[in-house]
Amino acid sequence: MDAHRRTTLAWFLALALALALALSACVPSAVADRLAGPAAQEVERTAYVTYHRMELGRLQLGAYTTNVLVDVDLPRGARITLEDFSGDGYRLRVDSDAVPGVAWIVTPSGVRRVILR
Repeated sequence: MDAHRRTTLAWFLALALALALALSACVPSAVADRLAGPAAQEVERTAYVTYHRMELGRLQLGAYTTNVLVDVDLPRGARITLEDFSGDGYRLRVDSDAVPGVAWIVTPSGVRRVILR
């Protein structure tokens, strides 16, 4: 391959790469779209309500209890799953059918959003 062809090919590949990067920056990801919607905001709010209920329950009762979650209003399709529990700690998962691929993990440390694979 002569030098002119190599140079032309290199420029073409550089241009294609630059175009692909520019276009990918303009296209929002599916997860980002889901997180920006009202359904995700409701589920995230529910996760924070769950966290605060658990912490207030510990302050009032002296230990963690899931009894404080009995009357938490869940958005349609949302669920709270108890993943780990002891008198001095817990791990809850808040997720929803309306926000697939995303969950909020609630622990005594706070609320953390997790993207599921």
